[in-house]
Amino acid sequence: MAPQPGHAPRPAPPGYAPPPGHAPVRPSPAGEFLGRAMRGDWAGSSKAAAWPTGLILALAVALAIPSYGQGDEVVVGWSDRLRIALAMLLQAFGGGFELRAEGPGSPYGSGSDGSGGSDAFGASYGTAGQAGATLSLVPLTVTVLWVGALLLAARAARKQGGGMEAAVRISALVTGAILVLGLFAQPDIAGVSVSSSPLLAALGALVLSLLVTGGVLQQGAAAQWLAQRPAAHAVVRATGTAVRALGAVIALCALIGFVAYANVDGVDGTAMLLTLPVLPNIGLAVLGVSWGAPVEYDVRGEFGWFGSGTEHGGFGLSELGDAVNGWAVTGAVLTGVVCALYAGVSAARRSADRREQAIAGGLFLVLYLLLTGFSGVSAELSGDVAGVGGQGMAEIAPSVPDALLFGLLWVGGAVLVAPHLLRLVGRPAGTTAPAPAWAPGTQPQPPAWNPPPRTPPTTVPTAAHQPTPYLPYDPRTVHLGPAAAAATATTARRRSVVVWSVTLVAAVVLGGGVTAGVLFLKNDRSDGRRPPSAAAEDDKPAASRSGDSAPPEAGPAPSPTTSPTASVTTPPAVPTVPDGYRMVSDSAGFSFAVPVQWDRESEKNHQITYAGSTGRAELKVGVIRNAPYTSYENFQNLERTADANQKNYRRLQLGANTFQGLQGAIWEYTYEDKQSGETIHAIDQSYIADDGTEYAIYTTERHRYWSDARQIFDTALSTWTLNDID
Repeated sequence: MAPQPGHAPRPAPPGYAPPPGHAPVRPSPAGEFLGRAMRGDWAGSSKAAAWPTGLILALAVALAIPSYGQGDEVVVGWSDRLRIALAMLLQAFGGGFELRAEGPGSPYGSGSDGSGGSDAFGASYGTAGQAGATLSLVPLTVTVLWVGALLLAARAARKQGGGMEAAVRISALVTGAILVLGLFAQPDIAGVSVSSSPLLAALGALVLSLLVTGGVLQQGAAAQWLAQRPAAHAVVRATGTAVRALGAVIALCALIGFVAYANVDGVDGTAMLLTLPVLPNIGLAVLGVSWGAPVEYDVRGEFGWFGSGTEHGGFGLSELGDAVNGWAVTGAVLTGVVCALYAGVSAARRSADRREQAIAGGLFLVLYLLLTGFSGVSAELSGDVAGVGGQGMAEIAPSVPDALLFGLLWVGGAVLVAPHLLRLVGRPAGTTAPAPAWAPGTQPQPPAWNPPPRTPPTTVPTAAHQPTPYLPYDPRTVHLGPAAAAATATTARRRSVVVWSVTLVAAVVLGGGVTAGVLFLKNDRSDGRRPPSAAAEDDKPAASRSGDSAPPEAGPAPSPTTSPTASVTTPPAVPTVPDGYRMVSDSAGFSFAVPVQWDRESEKNHQITYAGSTGRAELKVGVIRNAPYTSYENFQNLERTADANQKNYRRLQLGANTFQGLQGAIWEYTYEDKQSGETIHAIDQSYIADDGTEYAIYTTERHRYWSDARQIFDTALSTWTLNDID
């Protein structure tokens, strides 16, 4: 019978034990912890979670205010801009930014039958189906500000007595808020849908919030645990030193990069606003360039804005000197010296011994490399999205291998030199290292001093006759007179000035010399990778020197070849034009024979098209000035794009060869047209002329008509000449 209200349950008689199988079951420690977390103060945790959530909303509102040049006809309204801004900001926690446009796509680059386009080197792509674009960028400014807001919220919760249970509640609320914002940040605008990957953003926010709030709210317990483990305590102190030093260095470099960008012609207020979320990214790039690590870019494919082909290069100290002047290089190297010395001096002053200094320097380098790996930006494009058409990818990011190499040189040298510098200026290393963290109530107290009883003096001495207090003798202490002390201080100051001056000059010469030497060696090796414009015949592969036959004609089922060398095409001294063909002299600097009924149809994205009035067959000639690659390397890169985007792609041959005595490559393949389902046959002969210009002669046709197309292609190669027309 249940007890009545107001009556306490009757106690069990003495000696009573519950029957077997009815013993109370206690929850596990994890269950007890979660129970305490769920029954805790949700109102206070909600106030703490409002700090980082409000920060994200405020930043999104600020980014959504400008119309970004839309004028009077606003297509993307304020609410849509707000949702797009949220999608961009959520990348700070691992979210994504992807655009998808359903429909037939754009006729950009399409062939004569509308089945798709191809770039100057034969990297065809279809335009039908779903077009999309993906942007990968981590706005580190947003990440830093969000973590800062979370730190303030966690400290406020700690003052109210919150523990690890409060950290779980705050993290759960923050993660839920990020998930809701991610689901909201997926608008559909004019047939283009935006995806923000809300689950990934929520997962990243959960991990970050647990680490930050847990570390702050468990600081007391962590201090007690570390007090008993000196090695772990040293690692924690070194981590704090590395984080502080890296934050100051990145802030300085970000300021330099922001000021430099503001002085570029054509940069307006909107462009300056868009740089604010990526200021640490800019700072990492500036720091890398100052230490000799270039910012590399890689573009592959065809883009409506930038043309077509493959571009790979970097922007480092040498490019900075070419773009600005020598003083800019000097300023960059001095910036690198200051940043390295600051990291070394911070490690020396805040560390207890040389081992901790080395740990701090190593952690500084590891954190720098980790952030450098996240600081780049990449984009992929497929089809026509929001008026931008093309197919390919582009990436710009600091070179992590170079950052590792030069970071080891600069940071390692600074960690070794900094303690000696501090001793020379009279501030020995380790003097500012924090004292060990003692647990509450365990800090040792000095022994109580009980003075011996003494008889009070009958007279009180005057100030002029106060007794000199007893000081223990220290043999290291040398008492000098006023004149000697002043002379010693002046000598020490002069010595400090000389030492600092010599040290700075030596650091600039040593660091700059090593950086310049490594860059020179790298540039020398990269120049060696490019084939000379007139390579000696003996340096060519034997298979390339042995014959003059044209590439074999492909039948219905040709066997693919993967040999790095292929056929050699050597035209006669005077081109012979067959019947039914005529020579054309193009303004791009070449001449060749085409069927008499063919004409020059278009020139777009570095490629010239010759075709007839009927049929699908056509000849395209790509012209790339100062090509930064070999033709074989370019075909290898383009094949990866074709293999990923073409249906039933099949390689027939791909290899290096010689064309008219110059190094080139040939690429032949088939694929299935996405609209008609027919097999399309394509072949591309490319080579680099004496002036560094790459020419690619490319033809494509339905496989059933391939014999005629191959004859046109072979005739074009056999009559090909350069006519020196600019």
